[in-house]
Amino acid sequence: MDGMNSKYYILAITTTSTMMAAIDSTIVYLALPSMGRTFNSGISFLTLIILAYIIASTAMLIPGIEIIKKFGNKKFYIIGFGLFIISSLGVALSPNVLYAIIYRFVEGIGAGIMTSTDIPIILDAFPPGEKGKAIGFNSISWSVGTLMGPLLGGFLVTYDWRYIFIVNIPIGIIAISLALKFIKKDNEKNGKINYLSPISMVIFIVPLLIGISFISLKYLILAVALLPLFIYIQRKYPLISRTLLRNRQFVYISLTSLLESFAFFAVIYSLSLYFESYLRYSPLESGILIFTYPLGSIISSPIGGILYDKYGHGELIIIFGILIEAINILITGIFLSFIPLFLFIAGFGGSLFWSPSTTMITDVLGSRYRTQANNSLFILRNFGMMISISMLPVFILLFSHVSLSIGNIFLINGSIKIYNSTRYYLIFSAIIALTGIIPTTFNFKSHRSHSENKVDKIQL
Repeated sequence: MDGMNSKYYILAITTTSTMMAAIDSTIVYLALPSMGRTFNSGISFLTLIILAYIIASTAMLIPGIEIIKKFGNKKFYIIGFGLFIISSLGVALSPNVLYAIIYRFVEGIGAGIMTSTDIPIILDAFPPGEKGKAIGFNSISWSVGTLMGPLLGGFLVTYDWRYIFIVNIPIGIIAISLALKFIKKDNEKNGKINYLSPISMVIFIVPLLIGISFISLKYLILAVALLPLFIYIQRKYPLISRTLLRNRQFVYISLTSLLESFAFFAVIYSLSLYFESYLRYSPLESGILIFTYPLGSIISSPIGGILYDKYGHGELIIIFGILIEAINILITGIFLSFIPLFLFIAGFGGSLFWSPSTTMITDVLGSRYRTQANNSLFILRNFGMMISISMLPVFILLFSHVSLSIGNIFLINGSIKIYNSTRYYLIFSAIIALTGIIPTTFNFKSHRSHSENKVDKIQL
């Protein structure tokens, strides 16, 4: 097979893995009520099924660069894909919720590996004049995967929730076979791998999220007790480069991204439970209603980048995007009516925010720190999502008085009164996202002050 055709096979393989990782990040939301009935498990345990995937995929971003250098892109990529499909089968065959949580964690590791390696593999396969186009196509697949997740999940769960994981297996086997044939083996280099940093993150964040999800003082105390160890390890092996943390723009826009992420997946999670457990809609009906949120996101995805490239003023686009997203989530929470329309507008605003914020962070110190800045951004965004998702059971207990540890939220025949908890959770998420405007405003003022000082010096 010549190089011309080979590079397109490689793009197809990496695009497939990116899409599968994206689909699995959203597809599970529609399955949670059915999984709760199967496992006789309540909302807190089911929340951990979501969180385990995000924790593991986030942790793999940290040592991913060093591991690629040591083992090579091809070997590491195939290992990640293999873990992804084996663990998908494990989730589908899980006899109880604890097995499902463990296998989802392994699946997240596989997804994190694939995310770390697919871009370097594409860059190796394409010549300079075609690299940007290839990466752009691969990036679109993430948006498409996120878009497909609710619809595909709703359709498959109608038959059996296990199908949402089984479908990964034949696709993954074909993709691995093609990867073995077409992806070239690259050179392996010796080097130290930073394992302590991601391990310390997992050890600290797992009891923290369990403590929040179960409202367990014991686990929260454990997380506090582990915090000094986490800080000590981070001082020696930081998750985020100190050079980046000394840059004001990186700090301000990253903080904005962290706060905005509280709203992004909170919408899908809470409304999928609301539609299925309160309104008693089918998984497919719920998926169709939620579909407008990622649809608005994928439509506006290039617009924010185009506006930023043409006019600059990234802070203004970021603030405008947050306002559109958060205000419409706030309206959804207050009224819980015309939900698909407000979700579409909110999704549009969310992606309007993402493009300039990502560019401003990843380009802040040039190409040398681009990969570190990008990974750091994903870590912070995922951290915000994890905290936000873990808090939904708290709202269900406080405002709907539903037991967290047993499966009655999914087992009884009548609708579950989670109307108030859904409202307040969406309102809370929207308000947190709105506070992201504050650090971006500081960054804007800092830029203006810096520009005015430069003008004064020139005039002098």
